[in-house]
Amino acid sequence: MTAPGSAPTPDTRLVGIDLARFAAIVGMMSAHLIVPLADDPSASDLDAAVGAFLAATVSSTAATTFAVLGGVSLVLLTRRITRTGRMLLTITIRGILISLIGTLLLPIDGPISVVLTYYGIAMIIAGPALLLPSWVVAGGAGLLWLFGAVVNLQVRGAGTPPPADLGAEIARAARDLLITGHYPAITWVAYMLTGILIARMLLAARDDGRLRTASMHLGMGGLLVYLLLTIGGRIAVAAMVGVPEQLLRSGYGAPLGTEPWMLWIPTPHSGNPADMLRTVAGACFVIGILVALVDGRARHPGIALESVRAAGAAPLTIYTTHVVVTGALHHAALAAADGEGTPWYRRGAAIFLLQLAGVLLIGVVLALLHRRGPLETFIGWVSGAASPGGHVARPVLPERRR
Repeated sequence: MTAPGSAPTPDTRLVGIDLARFAAIVGMMSAHLIVPLADDPSASDLDAAVGAFLAATVSSTAATTFAVLGGVSLVLLTRRITRTGRMLLTITIRGILISLIGTLLLPIDGPISVVLTYYGIAMIIAGPALLLPSWVVAGGAGLLWLFGAVVNLQVRGAGTPPPADLGAEIARAARDLLITGHYPAITWVAYMLTGILIARMLLAARDDGRLRTASMHLGMGGLLVYLLLTIGGRIAVAAMVGVPEQLLRSGYGAPLGTEPWMLWIPTPHSGNPADMLRTVAGACFVIGILVALVDGRARHPGIALESVRAAGAAPLTIYTTHVVVTGALHHAALAAADGEGTPWYRRGAAIFLLQLAGVLLIGVVLALLHRRGPLETFIGWVSGAASPGGHVARPVLPERRR
């Protein structure tokens, strides 16, 4: 444990960040496995109500939190890398490998829209922002926040010509990854830039001995904005005549229309200004509260908390496992379809809880072995940013100043 009043060493982990990653992964799992029940006529009233509640709260917010934490991870990953060239190369290699893993998951063709390919590309693009002052990073995030959705709509409106050759197919894929896909870089880079700013703020506050206060302010401010936009968006849609309920469902990567007012309705997964502000606020709440509750106190985590932390520190391993398992069960359910409703193992609370138990079991194993996830170890080894053998130092929580 660090001495009272001293600055933590660069190896000290922010435990709350790993817990926030765990929350983001679990949130995405619930969005994949429970939210669809809201529109399932065979679901019970209770399951449909839970699905609708999660659709209004967790859906979109969990993915945004995952992206914002990607920016936080960029800062934490590169703190010990002093050479600019090596830092950018490390980020580029990691981004390429994550994108390749996402591409390898696509043939599973399950019910999940895989984020990893987009995530890796956004990481590569956002990486050079680590060399910029915070005011420039904030300005870039603000521009993407204000105008990204407009660019998205314009590019989508131009249409996509059918690919005539390999070059046209590559251009089509690049267009999808950067602007028009489900998780386009034009949106996710803004999230990662926000994460860079959050990480810088938290590290500066920790060095000054005010981590708990700063993170609590971040969390409470995020919660206030999140509630205002979540509740306000629903009130706005309810008050408008002829407005489709779809505005509160999913935009699948873009706003649902070109009318200016549609940019200010927080449609999930639309990337419009209201959606981005709402979900970033939700991410700030999750990150701020968890850091305040855990890292702002002078105590070591017990085995239970350490297991959750270890699971959160292996997001790539756990997310990939979730995609593979969910895809396999999805196809098994389709093959066994008998017209009597959705099998329990395809989606619902039961399979969600079972997968959550599997995630926690992975966390227990990693915590007891003091190791990282296998995919995290592999990517760290290839990119040159890992400790030998995949071991991780035990988290050290800073003492509060006296």
